[in-house]
Amino acid sequence: MRVNHYVMVFCLIFGILANIYVIVKLNIGTNLFEYLQKIQMSNIQRDTLPKCEIDTDNLLNFIENRHFLELEEKEKRKIPKNHEKTLQTMLFAFPTAGLGNKLFEIISLLGIAETLQRTPVINATNSDYINVLLKNIQPIFPKLVEGFDLKIIPPTTVIHKQTNWGACCRFDDPKKFENLSETHLMLDGHYFQSFKYFHHIRPKIIEILAPSKLTAVRAEILLPTKYRNDFIICTHIRRGDFQYDGVHQPSDATFTRSATDFLVDYYKKSRRRVTVVVLGNDIHFAKTVFEDRTENHTFLQKATTNAYNYSIPETSPKYTAVLTPTLTPEIDLAFSRLFCDVTLITAPSSTFGWWLSYLSKRKSQTYYRDITESRDGVLREMHEDDFYPPEWIKLKTDPKSGKIRKIL
Repeated sequence: MRVNHYVMVFCLIFGILANIYVIVKLNIGTNLFEYLQKIQMSNIQRDTLPKCEIDTDNLLNFIENRHFLELEEKEKRKIPKNHEKTLQTMLFAFPTAGLGNKLFEIISLLGIAETLQRTPVINATNSDYINVLLKNIQPIFPKLVEGFDLKIIPPTTVIHKQTNWGACCRFDDPKKFENLSETHLMLDGHYFQSFKYFHHIRPKIIEILAPSKLTAVRAEILLPTKYRNDFIICTHIRRGDFQYDGVHQPSDATFTRSATDFLVDYYKKSRRRVTVVVLGNDIHFAKTVFEDRTENHTFLQKATTNAYNYSIPETSPKYTAVLTPTLTPEIDLAFSRLFCDVTLITAPSSTFGWWLSYLSKRKSQTYYRDITESRDGVLREMHEDDFYPPEWIKLKTDPKSGKIRKIL
């Protein structure tokens, strides 16, 4: 009996040491347990003695599970309470609009969510949203999609607030919704076309809208090697549906050429070689405007005709204008990011021209046509200070001389 008593005491002590071992192993990974097992076997030689059996696997699992449960609980306590709240916007133009409009809505959702310390959410039950994300956004900007949660949130649990309603290009400060206690918030509004919604997260935007390697290679091919060390002025042209939608004003031939010449003259004072690259959606328009400054472009399959009430200027600085074929919008964005030292927006309400400039090469400078001069219908819905960042420079045609001048 005395022997059995000693064995039970030993088992008790050994069990305590085994627990200590598990904790030590979790932290420093020693071989203490194997060592104690050897001691136990050397001291207990006879089968007739009561055996001390410890299920080390279960014990280890129990301690590890408890350890990780404690860590998980600590992590949960670290999550800011506000980020348990969600934010959605109407994504009014998201299903049908062009890439520029889509980017304004989805990037504004990111920026506003950051301001309100909420999680940006896209409704997973809306097939239009999901199709756009899968077909138009994810292939171009895979990192952008990762910035949102796709959730099914019961409509009865969502509170609606109206903001940025009835106008495309005005800033309606979302901070007025900071103190809302409701978990799920939907902002009912249109377009959200103001840099003020997201300018505070610009480094993040630059990162998540980076082009893929394949897109960057395709963009690089657009510029012949002999021009890659030049100072590049990127003139953006927007025509297409702007010519007949009754609201927007398309790029004007006279302004496009005059403003480009003005910028070439200006930068030639400080740069040895200046080259112009024309980006946009009307290559034949570009060929007409820069006919005397272009090289032979074989991708133009039909002769251009001058239907733009335009004539080549008698005096113009010497430079080469590189015309780019209309491929895809993301290639133009990638080109701007790689090469554009200066961007010129010739159609002042073009949202794609806006993003082409916003995502352009680091330390680039943007110029844009005075929207009041173009008589663009979007002006009725726009606060210029909300749409154009303050560091961008406005260009206007002097009514007396016809020359381009800066408006500072």
